[in-house]
Amino acid sequence: PNTGRPRAHDPLAGIHKPEVFAQTIDLAARRNAARAGSQAMLFGRIDQFASLSHVWNSETRQEVREHVAAVMRAGLRRNDRFTIRGDNFTILVPGADERAAVCVADRLRHKLAQLVLPQLDAGARLSATFGVAARHAGDPDCELDLRARHALDAAMARGIDHVVPASEIEEIMLLPAPAPSPCASAA
Repeated sequence: PNTGRPRAHDPLAGIHKPEVFAQTIDLAARRNAARAGSQAMLFGRIDQFASLSHVWNSETRQEVREHVAAVMRAGLRRNDRFTIRGDNFTILVPGADERAAVCVADRLRHKLAQLVLPQLDAGARLSATFGVAARHAGDPDCELDLRARHALDAAMARGIDHVVPASEIEEIMLLPAPAPSPCASAA
């Protein structure tokens, strides 16, 4: 029976205040405005393409490339742009930050790993390596492309089937130089 008195401890009581609703709406509006100008780029490569180039003829290579491109396009949103050139591909994801783009790259890697192709040996799976970058405020397209390419180079240096966000390698480059050790300064 409801006596009309408020409960002694209602964990949701603070949520229903007008000022909380106003803060939530303001936060969502700011977040949407920030996303509207953001864009992420995934620059990637199918790891097996380079190693199988001498095994496949040009027709087989083109068939596999088209099949992989179709699978990747199916895993993207309608307004995302996908292009493939040789062994590399580029995906532009409007409205995404770097973290969201890493999630897209991981999702595509998992899709490709499940792909069974008759051109591959039984049990062999495709893998992809990605470099991911997000647009900084005012960055030109060429800067975004360059940062994504550097991230791909770093990912390929780690081996196959990796995703490296540009901010991860940029943080390392922007760290201050280590202080000389006491032994080195004494010598």
